Amino acid sequence: MRTTEAAELRADIRFWRRSRRTLSLGEALQDLYIGLFAVLMLGSMLVSVLVNLSDMGDRACVASDCAAARSLLPWLVVGTLLAVLWSLARLVGPVAVSPGVAAWLLPSPVDRGELLRGRARGTTLLAAGLVAPVAAGAATLAGFGIASLVVFTVGAAGLASYGVGALAHAQAAPGRRHPAHLLGPVSLLAVVAGLAAIAASRAPEVVAGPAVRVAWPAGVVLVWAAVVVVLLRSGPLTARLHRRDVAPGGVLVPGLGGALATLDLALMFDVLVAHASSRRAAVRPRRGGPYGLAALAWRDVIRLRRHPGRLALLAGSLLVPYAVAGVGGRVVVVLVEVMVCFVLVVPFLVALRVLTRSSGMVRMFPTALGPTRAAALVVPGLLLVVHGLLSAPALHRTLSAGAMDLTLLGLASGVGGLAAGVRWVTGRPPDYGRPLVSTPAGGVPTNLYGSVLRGFDIAVLTALPMLLVPTAGGAAISLAVSAGVIGYLCSRR
Repeated sequence: MRTTEAAELRADIRFWRRSRRTLSLGEALQDLYIGLFAVLMLGSMLVSVLVNLSDMGDRACVASDCAAARSLLPWLVVGTLLAVLWSLARLVGPVAVSPGVAAWLLPSPVDRGELLRGRARGTTLLAAGLVAPVAAGAATLAGFGIASLVVFTVGAAGLASYGVGALAHAQAAPGRRHPAHLLGPVSLLAVVAGLAAIAASRAPEVVAGPAVRVAWPAGVVLVWAAVVVVLLRSGPLTARLHRRDVAPGGVLVPGLGGALATLDLALMFDVLVAHASSRRAAVRPRRGGPYGLAALAWRDVIRLRRHPGRLALLAGSLLVPYAVAGVGGRVVVVLVEVMVCFVLVVPFLVALRVLTRSSGMVRMFPTALGPTRAAALVVPGLLLVVHGLLSAPALHRTLSAGAMDLTLLGLASGVGGLAAGVRWVTGRPPDYGRPLVSTPAGGVPTNLYGSVLRGFDIAVLTALPMLLVPTAGGAAISLAVSAGVIGYLCSRR
């Protein structure tokens, strides 16, 4: 009797959903045709650009260190992408449902495995579709042959699918340590090892010899065999998922979609931070500490103790400028150092983000707006200053300048990354109260599209004097620009 009721309920749900669809089959096919045509046209343009860049690399990269680093480029790019993908999959959850499904279908007497099996398999295969184009582009830039490119792309796609599928299995065992949780850190450690080898000029050149031609296809077959096993086991494992396992990710997706719809990347960061904090549920309170504005800096020290992985990632990123210097990057090392500091300082600026978005909280402090926000920059600023000073020896490998010039260039690079991070964190959301620009998508605020480039503009602006004049004079100009930007953004209401 219970089976009959469940079948009737599924039939009613299927009828309700199909009777309320708003898109006909012809309209769906038309949209599919337009989408495929756009992908093929833009894809052909991108392939042409990558092939031309690969030819330029063949002519320019003739040194042994450069050739070895170029052969490792696809592995480093794919390893970084896999680490980010698996970390996001663990944060959001490979299997997630919308709030309506969580409130309506999951409590009903239906088979959860049948309801969630398609979502688990779809997410697993979607990971392959996301990684494959990036892997193919990186292999093209590295000068891989057609056969090696295909094998590498298929293997990277299979590895991404297997990792996401394994994380879906780990989601069915909440509260327990699962080996799939180590996939992201292991991939990141492999990338660090590759960067260290390039920085030390000991990177091996990956050549497609006879042994490699046999080992690569065999490894790809084993990876996809593991993917098939994961897909086959998704049914009984997803049946063990509960609402508390799949509902949080579904709640997160609409927030991310709304942030991306307005191109407000800072709002997307807020949504991710709130989701990660809610998953921790509670933290151990730390009492005591200094008073006044120093208390804001002390809170950043406590956050470092709670998230030591951020500090380890910042320390490991020092290998990036040394790797660029190892392949003869010359003054480009300065721009790379500014970009690395800009990207990695954002998680350290959570306090400044709160003080920027929560105007009511700022008014509770007995100090002026500028000093209050500046106090939240003490710890991140010190970290980036140390990071920039430690990157100065990398410039010594490619630039013939004095010790004082190199020290100031490293210091200015760290401060420039801090200024770019402050610009990104303190950016204002799109203002729909201003005059709108008429577009086919509707009215668009004038500051909407510029929000995508927020932070990168300051990074380039602060690095430009050092790129043009790689001496103490260029570093002094960059420091003055960074100080002006930070002072203005901290005091702006």
